[in-house]
Amino acid sequence: MTPRAGLRAALLASALAGCGSDAGPPQGVSSFWVQVVQVNGEAPPSADAPLPANRGDAVDTWKFRVEARDPAGRRAPFDGMVRLSVEPGAVVDVDADEEGLAVGRNIRLRGGVAEGAIRVTAVYGPTRLWAEDFGYQPAPPGGQPACANGANDDAPGDVLIDFPADPGCAFADDDTEEGGTFSAGASKPVAYALPRVADVQGGGSATPYAFEGIQINTAAPQQVVVTRVASDGFYVTDLAGEEGGYNHLFAYNFNTPANMRVCDRLEYLAGTVNEFFGFTELSFPSYEIAPFQEGAACLVPEPRVLDARTIDDASAMERLESGLVRVEGFRISKNFGPKPARNNVFAPDQSSCDLNGDGQVDFESPAEGSCGNACSRDPECSEWTGYSARGNYKVTDGSSMIQIQTGTVSAFDPTSHRGEVIEAVTGTLRNFSGGSLNWTIEARCPDDLVCEAPGCAPAAKPSKEACVRRRSIDDNDAETN
Repeated sequence: MTPRAGLRAALLASALAGCGSDAGPPQGVSSFWVQVVQVNGEAPPSADAPLPANRGDAVDTWKFRVEARDPAGRRAPFDGMVRLSVEPGAVVDVDADEEGLAVGRNIRLRGGVAEGAIRVTAVYGPTRLWAEDFGYQPAPPGGQPACANGANDDAPGDVLIDFPADPGCAFADDDTEEGGTFSAGASKPVAYALPRVADVQGGGSATPYAFEGIQINTAAPQQVVVTRVASDGFYVTDLAGEEGGYNHLFAYNFNTPANMRVCDRLEYLAGTVNEFFGFTELSFPSYEIAPFQEGAACLVPEPRVLDARTIDDASAMERLESGLVRVEGFRISKNFGPKPARNNVFAPDQSSCDLNGDGQVDFESPAEGSCGNACSRDPECSEWTGYSARGNYKVTDGSSMIQIQTGTVSAFDPTSHRGEVIEAVTGTLRNFSGGSLNWTIEARCPDDLVCEAPGCAPAAKPSKEACVRRRSIDDNDAETN
């Protein structure tokens, strides 16, 4: 063998020795195996028969088992706490089968295993139970936790002390400043239905899914139909939820949605749910349109006619939020004009409470605040500043009152017809929590305003015709991506 061949052989032998398995298989916790065993005392629901979406008004109990696993997938002898969470949804509390092993939303594994029950709420769609090792070790009762003792208890080079400065401290009662392995695991999905429009509205004054990115259930038997296309978004109604109400929703699109028409159905709808001053919105919506075709039946429901009793009932109005409504025989307030009011006395051309001319009513100012409140209480006063800023003005039947917005009827000047009766106003119902007059009917197009003035329609049209624009060309960009 030549010297060069001998050197190659030596290097090869050294390399092969370095690739050996003398160190044994990888050790330690790599992940957690998580299993949901029961849901509310029954076997977990199947994808074909999901549980209804939980709106946060009920608590479901899941029985579970967690096992620590090493990199080879074998059970690891882990003895420590793991943090439990559900996505999407919220954890109410955790119980362990063995007393003393559950602390808040955490459970201790013994010998790499933990079993218990977790109570969850506001869960919807495919929902998973997560377990993660944060390195949390709760201090014994009455003891001084390492994360709250004013000392640096971990590595000498670490100058961070206690919770929340030291990232190794999960909570103030953590008894170690060392971080965890951050190993994690998730269960198979627990089948819940996607929330309907009525679930997103919540059946009350606020949505249970605030700030959640959510997909709305548009599959049968739900029928989600477009009732209005606006300059900043669109309104939909789920026909399957008409009996209970709360089945209408506004999607804030920032501009007019491409190629969408009244009477279209939505086969997909998702976005981020928000409460904008009491008005439930779906922001940044994604959607797929099932276009309304010529000759097909338009599914837009007829508007709900509001009477004084309904207008004065906040709960009844909440059920109709974003839905199509109508008032009949209401008149425009007779005191409705740009001149400033004096001593809370209003006149036909004198209903502005912006007394200092800065363009707004300052309710912290005794004079302007008193004026604004007096005008709000008076059915015959429509405050001018609100009209000039947002186009809203007041109509009344003599006992009840509500705001309307007819900016979509460009030929109609409401100030020229103050004190006059409007035969009918139809539109979508919008809520604004500020002040005492919270509801506004926004006309969708000239079809929605029936009166004898210029710009008005001569008679109310049925919903299958009012504000319906037929498609004249094909448009492949029929929805968001």
